[in-house]
Amino acid sequence: MSPTILVVDDEADMLNLLRLILRRGGWQVVTAASGSEALQLADRHPPDLILLDIMMPGLNGHEVCARLRQDARFKQTPILALTAQAHLEEQVRAHLAGIDEYIVKPVAPAELLERVRAHLHPASIETPAPA
Repeated sequence: MSPTILVVDDEADMLNLLRLILRRGGWQVVTAASGSEALQLADRHPPDLILLDIMMPGLNGHEVCARLRQDARFKQTPILALTAQAHLEEQVRAHLAGIDEYIVKPVAPAELLERVRAHLHPASIETPAPA
């Protein structure tokens, strides 16, 4: 069975676009339109990777990530932030909350797929041969 990705974003158009891109990458995709919905879905069906918007009403991405990281089931789950916030302070805050990678929107579909693939299948990423 292919890995499952939980995509969390409060914008319906973005959720649909990300679902389409990630399904083309061969993964199963589950979506949540809020931080609280994301926590419920993750609890019921733990995903293999979480793609998380930071700026959301209610629980923001930092809070969602911090809560997930408190649960032993999600200590090693890759959590990638996908956000329009490019400020260094925001990136530091995200990493302190437990975000594994910070991706700034807009991002090309090929780049998004490659970054997701790198976290789901790290052994498949080519590394240069030693000289």
